[in-house]
Amino acid sequence: MAEFKVSEARLRVIMQRQFNDRWGAEYVAGIFADPMEAPGISTGSILRPRKLGYREFHTLSAPETFISLLCLHHPDCWDIHEQRILYPTPRAHFLYGHARASGLAFKPTPGTIEIADCLGIRHPKVRLRIGNEPTKWPMSPFPFFGDLLLFMEDADGAYALNIPVKNKLEDFRKKGPSSKRPSPDHADDPGAVLRQRLEEMYYGGADIRNQPLGLDQLDKDLRWNLRDLFLADSTPINLCASQRASAIEIYRDAIGRDQPAYVAARKVEREFKIPERDAVALLKQGVWRRELRVDLFRPVLMDKPLRPGVVDVFARYSTWFKR
Repeated sequence: MAEFKVSEARLRVIMQRQFNDRWGAEYVAGIFADPMEAPGISTGSILRPRKLGYREFHTLSAPETFISLLCLHHPDCWDIHEQRILYPTPRAHFLYGHARASGLAFKPTPGTIEIADCLGIRHPKVRLRIGNEPTKWPMSPFPFFGDLLLFMEDADGAYALNIPVKNKLEDFRKKGPSSKRPSPDHADDPGAVLRQRLEEMYYGGADIRNQPLGLDQLDKDLRWNLRDLFLADSTPINLCASQRASAIEIYRDAIGRDQPAYVAARKVEREFKIPERDAVALLKQGVWRRELRVDLFRPVLMDKPLRPGVVDVFARYSTWFKR
């Protein structure tokens, strides 16, 4: 669960960004990955995914970045809301009224105020300076934040999935590294456990499954492959649709052959008269978009053969993304 400085000014910014639901390229994260907003010890990143209309996608840690890349790579994931607020009062389910969810019934989400009271958690609040009499300034709840709220689709239609992210699963039960009093080794922090429970109850109340993930669960070679492939996905390549399909077929034919990947890239470069960098980018785009199925659990390198995929990424991690 992301942290955010509590102040009236911050609350007004958050409400401007998230009071109205937005989708795809129009969505705006509640916390930006910049020095003014991100936690001081974070390693934030701003991605620009093609799948989301090249909008700014804000991650606040390296684990969030790599898990986000995995989610963006999933063929059934059609939107992601990062740094989404948990609304203090009940509201309609996020998919209620969405065109992709036509005809489906959804439960509303409960409010975090009620859940916090149930758990004995002190809900953050700020005073709103409304009017000229400070003694009459009202108090307003300040929202908690989640990490990644995915929107998926399967044979039964659209559904939402909440993914909190840490470096290790055990970290969900400990105080954050920015705390003045971090949890001792092998000891749970009651406050951290309750905050995680609050998020589970919030999304669970709307039948949205909560899937905590630790970066240590994600294969290391897969992490770096996804990063490399994602960076190539937005490269513009001057080929029409039929030319692109023909070039992808050249790469598909090279999968499993005992020759370095650059041999196929040079063939594409010569045949379609494009720069070498574009030929390489096209190969990586084909893998990222799952048009080319190679082994992502071993390094994908231009000076090595393209090895066929043995285990599909989303077969290995299928339980993470189920409804």
